[in-house]
Formats: sequence, C-alpha cells, structure tokens
Amino acid sequence: MKLKRWFGVLIVSSLLTLMLIWGFNYVVDPFGVFGDRFIKWHSYNFVNNPRIAKIGYLDRNYEKYNGYVIGGSKSSSINPTLLNKYYGGDTNFYGMLMYGGDFFDYEKTLHYIVENYNVEHIVLHMSMHEMSHYHEVKKAMNNDLHAKVLGEPLLPFYMKYLSLNLGYGKDKLEGLLKRRYDPMESNQFIPETGVYNKSVRDSEDLGALEEFLEKYPEFNSPLPKMDSSGAEENLKALARMKVYCEDRGISFMFMVAPTYYREMERYEAEGVQDFLDKAAQITDYWNFSGYNTVSYDARYFYDPMHYRNNVGEMILAKIFGDKSVEVPEDFGEYRIVN
Repeated sequence: MKLKRWFGVLIVSSLLTLMLIWGFNYVVDPFGVFGDRFIKWHSYNFVNNPRIAKIGYLDRNYEKYNGYVIGGSKSSSINPTLLNKYYGGDTNFYGMLMYGGDFFDYEKTLHYIVENYNVEHIVLHMSMHEMSHYHEVKKAMNNDLHAKVLGEPLLPFYMKYLSLNLGYGKDKLEGLLKRRYDPMESNQFIPETGVYNKSVRDSEDLGALEEFLEKYPEFNSPLPKMDSSGAEENLKALARMKVYCEDRGISFMFMVAPTYYREMERYEAEGVQDFLDKAAQITDYWNFSGYNTVSYDARYFYDPMHYRNNVGEMILAKIFGDKSVEVPEDFGEYRIVN
C-alpha cells in the first residue's frame, strides 16, 4: 500500500513539475512562440529567433501590414517606412529578415504570409551568400522556422517550446533588469517594422576611410571562399515565387544586395555572373552587388557582411528615381528579362 501511495505521489509531483515548467515557458515565452502575451518584449524574442518570433507577433498584428520584405539579415537596411513613402497609398511594409536564410526559407515564408495575411506587395532581397546553400539544416534554435511556415504538426512544436530549458526564460527575465540600465539590452530589433535598431551605430562619426580601417581592421581581412552549389535550386525557387505572386495579383520586386569587395572575393566571378544572368531570364530585377564606389568603401558597411541603413536609402532612391538622395553613378543596375 505504501508503495502504491508513493508511486501516486511521484506521478502527481511529476505532473505538477511539468505544469510549472510549461506555465513558466508559456508566460515568459523567450522565443515569442505564443505571442508573448504577458511580458510583451518582442524585440528580445526577435533576437532569439526572428523566423519564429515574427510569426508569433504577426499572427496578432498582421492587419496593420500589406507589404513584406523577405530576406536574410542584410535586408534589414531596406527601411519599411521608406518603402511606404515610395509605394504610396495605404501601403505598410514589414521586414521579415531572418538569420542566414536561403530561398527555401523565403519561399516557405512567402507562402505562409500570403495564405494567412493580407499581402499586396513583396520585395525579395538576396545577398551573394544565398548562392552557397539551399535548404541548409542548422541545429541552432535561432535558425528554426515556425511549424506553421513549414506546414508541420503544431502539437510537438508547441510542446518543444513549453518544455524549454528554463535557462532561456531566466535569461529573458535577467534581461528585463539589465534593460533598466542599458536601453539597448536585447532591443536590437524594432518590432513594429521588423528591422534592426541601428540608431547607435548610425550615429557614429565614421571619419576618413584610413582612420575607419585602422579602427576596424576586420575590413582588411580576406574572407573564406564559398562555392555556388545552391545557385540552381535558389533560381528555381525565385521563378516559383515570382509566378506565385503574379498569379495572385501581388506586386513582386527582386533585388540583389550591395556587397563589400572582400565578400565579393569569396565567390568565383564566373559563378556570380552565371547566377545574375540566369536571374535575368526569370525576372526584371535590381542588382547592387559587384565592384563599385560603395563596395570599395568600408564606411558604407557595419561589418564586412552587412551594409548600412544609409546604403539602403540609396538603394530605394535609385529604384524610385529620388534625386534628393545622392547616389554614386556606378551604384545599381536594372536587369531586364532577356
């Protein structure tokens, strides 16, 4: 009898422990999976994993938006507010940037937002980096796509985040305390637009190029070489996404990002040119990559892989013919379908 009672107590205790863990993770919600209904620190969740946290955020706020910029982390410098101005009307863009994305991630994300939200405009943004991979599986939790986006069963997905290591929630609560003294603590995202908060970096006095390179020597170092093994699959996905949007009356713009010359050196010139030429057989697009005034000046970049917000302003000014913004003559080329 005692053994039976002990076993019953063990089961009840285990269930209570599980419920406490589930309750803690649901309330603190460090990845924004459940919409962060209590703490509402969406920026923190975006830092952990923008792919998942943005779906949690948009599922509750999608009615505010009708345009989306889909791309990797570089796409953050395409300012949704500026896009609203250039598109005009009642357009309201949102930045769907994700860490290390490729066209598999972009296509899945496109399908989800179109099928679940009100979408009138899509801007698809790529960097050279996508050429090197397609549907790359990464173990890090900050690269997971939401089960809704993948069309996978939701119960095991939600259980995974209900049963998280409590350390994730603990870090978020500690971050709340740190935020009292450092406003930028885990606030690297602007939840309302989905892009990075680069206000501190953008206020930096860049000075002369020589001084800048001395201050940031990483701009002088060569980067590891990369291949273009994912190019063909990405091009196929590009073609599918264009047709998908056109069939639904959604405007579609494709652009290739500005690239620091050290990053351009990572890729074989022949592979890059082949990709760009084949893309021009699929859709009209804007190409800002290659070697030009911007690519050779490190002050136009936050690091060797990410261009600054003022470069994003030049991109949009070039595309929309805004003469009030100074843009180098050799920056940007409009490719028309062959």
